[in-house]
Amino acid sequence: MMLAWSFAARMIDEVAGLVRAMGKHRYVREIDHRLHFAVDRALDDLPGFAEKSRAFERERPSDLALASRDPRLWRSADVEEIVAVLTAFWAPDEAAQARRERLVAIFEELGLPVGEHEPFESDPETPPFPELVLLDWVFKAIDELDGERHAGALAALEAEPVEVAPSEPVYVEGPSLGIVELVDGAPHGILPSDPLVWADGPLPYVRYVFAGVSRAAKLAEPPVGPEESDDEGDDFA
Repeated sequence: MMLAWSFAARMIDEVAGLVRAMGKHRYVREIDHRLHFAVDRALDDLPGFAEKSRAFERERPSDLALASRDPRLWRSADVEEIVAVLTAFWAPDEAAQARRERLVAIFEELGLPVGEHEPFESDPETPPFPELVLLDWVFKAIDELDGERHAGALAALEAEPVEVAPSEPVYVEGPSLGIVELVDGAPHGILPSDPLVWADGPLPYVRYVFAGVSRAAKLAEPPVGPEESDDEGDDFA
């Protein structure tokens, strides 16, 4: 079962630090970040994204419906592209406002639903369609951890024994980021509430890793989840 953890990251640079830190520690096994083609199209004033948008249009199969859930509408992205997207839409300046307006116009042109929920308050069981920025990570399974390299999490598990499936990796999902979040999610460049990250897996393990992520991102407060934690995650690098 996925459980929510909130991170003290409301400024753009704090969110950027969080996204970077989530993919740079020694417990991560896989990173999967994806962007919807509408994001590239809306950011056509930024060279890297304009090139990706033109490539998509040039290579788009004739049978690809732009308002569908076809996975070909999303492309893989690296962490710096994700940071650039969030900054491009959330910055408190006229250029960001123009990008937000372009994104709305694209949705209207394609007949895509704009959504009626408040930013970051969509039902986690039915995320908004389409999600424009997908943030997913996979952490190592317990039996993949090394006694020396991952001593911190193993000690946390030993100190708080819980039932575990040792061969099951830990799946982690970032907040749902649809048009509502990109357009209205950061008035004046500040998020209205701490973003949520969702994870399954043994609670002591996730707590330990997330505490280290928060420290690596230099956030002012530790993450808050099903239980508060003072673990410091001292073997991160």
